[in-house]
Amino acid sequence: YADILARAAKLGLEVLIENHWGPSPVPENVVRILEAAPGLGLLFDTNNWAPGRQLDGWRTCAKYARSCHVKSFGFDQDGRDPSVDLELAMRILLEHGYDGCWGVESVPTDGDETGAVEKTFALIRRTVK
Repeated sequence: YADILARAAKLGLEVLIENHWGPSPVPENVVRILEAAPGLGLLFDTNNWAPGRQLDGWRTCAKYARSCHVKSFGFDQDGRDPSVDLELAMRILLEHGYDGCWGVESVPTDGDETGAVEKTFALIRRTVK
């Protein structure tokens, strides 16, 4: 990462890793990587944590977030994703001073990409205000 970060800095770019594959779904591993590579940021995905580690990942890694994927799968009648507490994830990010982009990554179980994006945007707007 040192070489990539140095090259990116010269170009005015920021380098991010996402909690996604390999060791990165484990919150402690994300912290180790970020602290070992000064200047590296986190693309915080609300869902890509090891089983049973989601809340821990949110709380442990929110302070490192530079960008965010709000990942949704489906919605109930209240406009919430019953599979994940996205509102809590966003509130934790805000509590840690997050002021970056709120990216939508929809993986709708019903196949309605447009509807899922619209519902995720609505959820973000209600939560972030």
